[in-house]
Amino acid sequence: MKLLLTVISTIAACAAADFDMDSHGADTEVRLRLQHSLDMGKTWEHRGIVALTRSKSGNGAVNQDALGSDAYDSMKKLCDNNQFYLIKLISESGTDELQSYGSACSLLESGLAETLTVLLDWRGNIVAVNLAVRSQEAPFKGRKRDQFNTKVVIQNMENGPAPDTAAFIQKMDEEKARKISGDVKDNRSFFAKYWMYIVPVCLFMAINSAAGPEAGGGR
Repeated sequence: MKLLLTVISTIAACAAADFDMDSHGADTEVRLRLQHSLDMGKTWEHRGIVALTRSKSGNGAVNQDALGSDAYDSMKKLCDNNQFYLIKLISESGTDELQSYGSACSLLESGLAETLTVLLDWRGNIVAVNLAVRSQEAPFKGRKRDQFNTKVVIQNMENGPAPDTAAFIQKMDEEKARKISGDVKDNRSFFAKYWMYIVPVCLFMAINSAAGPEAGGGR
């Protein structure tokens, strides 16, 4: 359990990293080393090369090695222990890396069908990678395979909705102009307009009504 918490903490820390790729042009192809761990992060092995273009959303390409029998048995061992299969992408310089993980059992049941989603920020730098199992698309579901069925998806950061400041400023200017010209419509009710006159009159009448019978009895 301590090892699992350590691995998850390491993944969370790595996920916040930002690949330093500003030296590349916007349309330059980026090649990343793909590694995987079959023992919960104790050791890492080379798995292949991922190629993508930073400025474009869509699909990347992956050139990867075949999965040997020993590696497949190690994945089955991970599944038997209900543990995770870990992967990481390493930058060309080798100084930056991002990690992700998935259920070893789910990956085996899918026939090693997976999707690697590479997330880019607004500058085109890689900020995260996500491993997802394609359980519904696996053509060899449940069968032993010696090759990963990998799909690489590039996803750019999307801008959120922006406030319509121009329309707001125009509305404020129009209201200001109407106040200056005196052309301001008051849509309040009659009581809302003249309550300061109505309330004192009602109080005066109520006080007189209460004092009237007492005065008559005295006479």
